[in-house]
Parts: sequence; C-alpha cells; structure tokens
Amino acid sequence: MAEFLEKELDEPLLSEGSDNSDDDDGGLGGMYADIDQQMLKSVLEEVDEFYIQQRVLLLEAITCGCVEQKNIYDIYDKTTMKKILIVREESGAVNRCCCNPNHSLFAEFYTVDESGAEMGAPVMTMEREGCDCGSPCPKPFIGCWACGEGCSHKAMLYQGDFSEAAKPGNMKGAMRDKAALLGATVQPITGGGFTPVLQIMERDGDDNEEPKLVQFSAMKGPTLFGGCSELCVDSVFGISKATDDMGVDEIKTLNIGDFAEIQKHKPDTFVGALREAFTDSDMYSVSFKEKETSVKQKANVLASMILIDYMFFERDNDMIRSNYDGTTITCCNCFCYGCICPCFIYISHRNSY
Repeated sequence: MAEFLEKELDEPLLSEGSDNSDDDDGGLGGMYADIDQQMLKSVLEEVDEFYIQQRVLLLEAITCGCVEQKNIYDIYDKTTMKKILIVREESGAVNRCCCNPNHSLFAEFYTVDESGAEMGAPVMTMEREGCDCGSPCPKPFIGCWACGEGCSHKAMLYQGDFSEAAKPGNMKGAMRDKAALLGATVQPITGGGFTPVLQIMERDGDDNEEPKLVQFSAMKGPTLFGGCSELCVDSVFGISKATDDMGVDEIKTLNIGDFAEIQKHKPDTFVGALREAFTDSDMYSVSFKEKETSVKQKANVLASMILIDYMFFERDNDMIRSNYDGTTITCCNCFCYGCICPCFIYISHRNSY
C-alpha cells in the first residue's frame, strides 16, 4: 500500500485526457483512486438528505462510559431510509478511555451492499488530531479556550483508506498523503466566541505537491446544547456558503442555514429518551438546500457532522451523575470561546444521613 501511494504521489492526479469538472468526477477534483471516486459519486451524488444513527454500544452503556468503545454510525438516504454508508471509529484504547471525547481518532467511511453490510476498504477517512497519551501529543489543550493550534479542533478528510502505518499508535501527526486530500473542518481562533463556528474547506485544484484548501462554507451552532435539553429540543447547526477570505465576524452575519443544515434530533419516544439519557447513541440529519452541491462538498459536510458529535455530544453522564456525596443534574451546556461549560444543579446527599 505504501509503495502504491508513493508511486501515485509522483504522478499527475488527473488521468490523461480527463479534465477537472465536477460533471466528470462528482466534484472530487480528479483524485487518484478511481474506484473510490466512483463509489463516493454513486453513493452521494443523488442524495440531498441524510439520516445518521449512532449505534448503541452495550458495554459502554452498562459501564456508564467507563469502558469507551469505538463509535459506529449508520448513514441512510433519508428519503428512502436505505443504508448507504457505515462510519467506524479507529482509535487507541488508552487514548479513547483516558482522553475521550478529545482523543485522536480516524473515522472510516465504508460503502454497503444490498443487505446493509459494509464492503471492502474505506472510501474516505477523516482524521481528527486530539489528545494522545503518547509523546508528543499533537493537541495537548484541545477542548480548552480556542486560543491556538494546540487548543482548536480540526479534522482532515482524505479519500480512500490509509496504510497500517498511518493508524493510531503507529504514526503521530497529520496524514501526509496529499494526493488523497478532500478537505478539512477547522475551528477558528476563539471558536466563534459564545457561538460555535466551524469553517468547512475543500481541496482547490490538483497540485499534489501542496494542495490548497479553500473555505466553501461555514457552520454556526447553538450557544446552549446538551445536558437535559437534549430531551426537549433539537440542536441545529446551520451551514452557509462562505468565501475563503471570510473571518468569524463576517461568518456570523451570513444567512446561516441557506446552504445546508445539521440537526441533532431530540428523542420522539420514551425508549428514545432512555437511550438518550443512558447512552451516547445520537440521531442526526444532514440536509442540503442547494441541489447542485458537489460530491466533495457533501463528503466534507458529512465529516463535519462526525466532528461535531465528538466536540459537543460525546460527553458521558452528561444529563445526570450521582455519587456518595450528591447528584449533579446538567440542565444544558454553554459554549464559551472553545470551552464547554455545564449549567447544572447540585443536590447534596449529606443531609439525608
């Protein structure tokens, strides 16, 4: 696999006689892996509304999050409810248990067959650099005030699979397979203040030496989310078209949600409420308002949805937790310049004895 990547990186990204139009490759920009191109195009091109269900992991639920397992997401065409992709987390066990939800990870996207079972190797992979129990740690202060590179969230999206040398524990730092780069989702400095902002970027052009990432959209989320509020309201992350030169202040003035929208859904049933309260299993939808959205842009928005799940909603016992001294009920969480600050009620047990 490594020899194949090395060979391909030395060759032009576009095959001879092809051009760089979205009509030919679904907006993937002429990436080197033709099979992955066609798979992504066939899966994403005709779908404008996606439904995402995070699977319930029994061991994690039984242990109240003490034993963190790798997340798995099923992605459906919302119109037909046909499963089209499976996303599997790849991460180190120590990092996952000690640094969750800010640990380093890969999210691998697999296509599925008619029965809904995953097929072959991943067609694209998201890498989120985070906390790492090894040395050096790429993001030692992630989840804190978003004041610099070591504190801010960032996810890179690549086409295809990675070699074993690139898996967590074998290789530190960002992936270097520039030929396969599709885009990135980046948290800006300050994180947007009291309103979470993410900048979504796609690969521009086919320079396999130094591919350029340009901002094509921006996401703005709610100030208050999570906790017990997840039982009552949907959390909406609106996405608007943005130019590469737009900063946070300009992004906040956009008509957020006119390009696409990500919703984390509240439970509709009592069973769903129990699942929401006692597990990390969440339900999302991603809807594109612009019907001419390229495959590459859809792929980057889906990757950003996975990122926000880890950023905002992978918090164990986020509604209620209890110990010998008392019970803490989290009403909601408040976003503050990159930090997530719980708004809670504490009930002491000491007066009961």
